[in-house]
Amino acid sequence: MKKSMKTKLAMFAVAGAMAVSGTVGIAAPAKAGNTTNDEFKYNSNSPAGISRWRDKENATKVYIYPTTGPVVDYRVQGKAGVTGTANYRSAYVTIPRGVEASVTNYVYENDENYARLRMTRRSTVTGKITSGWWSPDSTKVYTVYPK
Repeated sequence: MKKSMKTKLAMFAVAGAMAVSGTVGIAAPAKAGNTTNDEFKYNSNSPAGISRWRDKENATKVYIYPTTGPVVDYRVQGKAGVTGTANYRSAYVTIPRGVEASVTNYVYENDENYARLRMTRRSTVTGKITSGWWSPDSTKVYTVYPK
């Protein structure tokens, strides 16, 4: 009987500790790593443009918010390490100006830790600058692309 009582007391102690720490029945929100917005600019004189490489710290969606210029197609690229090869890790998405977007990508899931944007023009309009903000990780879910 004493052993049974000790077992019960130990179970209550563990349950109490878990309740105090908040680990019972509560899912912790996903932490987004590199969520600082960085400006991107793409000049449509070139058929394609790229943003700078940035650290990708988790499996959240890439945030893209185009604010000026012609509408372009975006694609997320990833690479493993500073000298890694660029790989496409999302579908092409077209995001209208003024729309905050969450782009589904598979950079982190492919063991890559850097992400960047690749932008391509949708028409033969040249001499125009498309710009906006982006981050490789995000804390919110906006309009999800691809739809």
